[in-house]
Amino acid sequence: MGSPQSSIVTGVQISTIGGDVVAAVGQIPTDFQRVQNIPDASAKLIAPYQFNASPLVRQTPTGERQLGQLIIYADKSVAISRVKYSFFVILINSLVKTAGLWLIFYLVISKGLSRHLSHLTEVVSKFEFAADSQEIMTLDYPHQDELGRLLGSMQKMQWRLYSAHHELAQVNVRLEEIVTERTLYLSEALQFNETILLSSPLSMGVYTATGACMMVNAAYARLMGVTRDTLLAQNFNDMPCWQQSGLLGDCETALHLQNPVNRELKMHTSSGIDVWVESRVLPIHLKGQDHLLVQLIDLTERKRAEEEWRHYATHDVLTRLPNRRLLLDRLKQAVTSSHRYHQYGAILFLDLNKFKYLNDTHGHEAGDLLLIEVARRLKQATREVDTVARLGGDEFVVVLETLGTDAGQATHFAGLLANKLRQLLSEEYVLGDIRHQGSASIGITLFGGDCHDPDQLLKDADAAMYEAKRGIGR
Repeated sequence: MGSPQSSIVTGVQISTIGGDVVAAVGQIPTDFQRVQNIPDASAKLIAPYQFNASPLVRQTPTGERQLGQLIIYADKSVAISRVKYSFFVILINSLVKTAGLWLIFYLVISKGLSRHLSHLTEVVSKFEFAADSQEIMTLDYPHQDELGRLLGSMQKMQWRLYSAHHELAQVNVRLEEIVTERTLYLSEALQFNETILLSSPLSMGVYTATGACMMVNAAYARLMGVTRDTLLAQNFNDMPCWQQSGLLGDCETALHLQNPVNRELKMHTSSGIDVWVESRVLPIHLKGQDHLLVQLIDLTERKRAEEEWRHYATHDVLTRLPNRRLLLDRLKQAVTSSHRYHQYGAILFLDLNKFKYLNDTHGHEAGDLLLIEVARRLKQATREVDTVARLGGDEFVVVLETLGTDAGQATHFAGLLANKLRQLLSEEYVLGDIRHQGSASIGITLFGGDCHDPDQLLKDADAAMYEAKRGIGR
């Protein structure tokens, strides 16, 4: 009866031939009779238990005698558990064996690969060393495997790299030659430009963006009336003449806009001279920094000539007194001022007596000397606000302004000045070796009323002068 102790057998039952249960141990199914009669084998297969029935036989002298039946029951879940257990044992055992095999394979393959990789690393190291050499390195590998093909490709790449390295070396040599040539050319060009700047008759100077003078030529020094060393020690931010003339503002504009600035200006230099110049401020780059090239064209002589021409256009060439054109302009201004401020003025029209006699006797040179002396005496006897002009020939005009608001007082003052001028012009003239005694006829016209025509005022003064000349003749 040890069978029920098995981990598969779950129950044992002994019954008589008649079906009465004599003994039962373990788990006995209640539906045994129904299960026993299941005709379908597949249904029995999926039943939760299985059993085995054996007859109990007794040997007798007359033969075998059946006493009953022994039935052994087994639960399929126990069998399934045993199967699962066996499966897991087999699975674990397979995994361990598989892992061992994989480990063996890994060690074998790793050892084989490491040998190839070591060889490849050695070759690559030599290849890197040979990359900078002038010789081709031979990559020896006898096998025609993947590593052999890779080394073959590397051998071809080495040839290409060697060729490229050789070409690059040649290009570098050529570039060095070109750089050397260009550097020498630029150095010579800079020296040439510096020579041109220093020897140029055009005044030029090179300044930094902060105002320091870097280079200046002799023409610039002559224009400013100082030495080159003095200019090199200056900073244009500290020079009053640059500030007052506007040249400093032009430099700031040129630096800000990076465009040239040109204009004419007048400078009072540190040496105390006044010069007219045409300034050209050019922004340039030297050694990667902003600089200014300042060029100054001397316009002083031209301006002086223009001023002289303007003076000749409005002044008498001989006496340097205002001519008729400037006289009419001054007279118009005097008339306008007279009406505005209710002040009287007067016109004194002078004609020299015996002037034709002097010219006929001693020549025009003596007459010119007389006219120059008359102009000097007239200027000496009149005020700064008065205008002394020469109309032409021996005719002069004096315009008197601000003679007061009373017509009688203005007439009296004009008469006093006319008498003073007659007396001065009657004094003896010493014209070189010639002594001449002359006089002048003076006509007076007062203005300040309704007349605004300068030409008419001159005509009235001219008529008054002829009236005075006839009085002298009588």
